[in-house]
Amino acid sequence: MKYAQFFVDGKINQSLINDVGENNVAALALFLKKHSKLNSNQLRKFYDSFLKVYNSNVSDEAKKVQLLVMKANVEYAAGRLKIFEFANFIKDRVNTVISQGEKFNQYMDAFKIHFEALVAYFPKK
Repeated sequence: MKYAQFFVDGKINQSLINDVGENNVAALALFLKKHSKLNSNQLRKFYDSFLKVYNSNVSDEAKKVQLLVMKANVEYAAGRLKIFEFANFIKDRVNTVISQGEKFNQYMDAFKIHFEALVAYFPKK
């Protein structure tokens, strides 16, 4: 699955937070629910893990390390829980965020908004 870019023409990509347009987050939520064994409790657990990184009062470099650890934990869980599509999503998003250099915080903010919307749109049943 192709994931939407965080920014389009310098502005946050609206498809990251709504159910309209190509590669929108609502379609991603349905895809993940349909093509993996991910449930809403697991998704919220991973989102909480991300929020701990996002809200931590450490340097950007330390946050990058924490994101890589989170990505590794998701990869490990993918094997156990058969949530490979979600692991691919996290891998793509984390790799994009940590490669941004000076725009790291801007991309972290966009990832937070995207992840939050994914949790909101994820089907409960």
